[in-house]
Amino acid sequence: MAFATKVTALLMVFLAVFMKFNEAQFIPGARCLCPKTIKFIPDAITDFQVIEKGRNCDKTELIVTLKRPEGSKEEKVCLNTDGKLAKAFLQCWNNIKRDESQKMTCLNRRKKPL
Repeated sequence: MAFATKVTALLMVFLAVFMKFNEAQFIPGARCLCPKTIKFIPDAITDFQVIEKGRNCDKTELIVTLKRPEGSKEEKVCLNTDGKLAKAFLQCWNNIKRDESQKMTCLNRRKKPL
């Protein structure tokens, strides 16, 4: 019986040390999808994705899909969320209550002067 108690105590200590080590490995911003951002995009935007702050990234990210000429692969770029264009998208996104089916509202608004 004493052996089981010692093993349990040792296991609990090991688990506590492992959890502290795992927490120490977190580096804010290290797992964000957008390591580089740009402020403005002159091309036509066909889609966008908002990734909220979370456990792996300490900032909100905005990824937009650009329309490219026929036969070209579409391009996704990250917008700087401090820029005017990104703020307009995030404001619209919040106004539509983050409803994916209403994304066209924000894209159509982009065609008008901001």
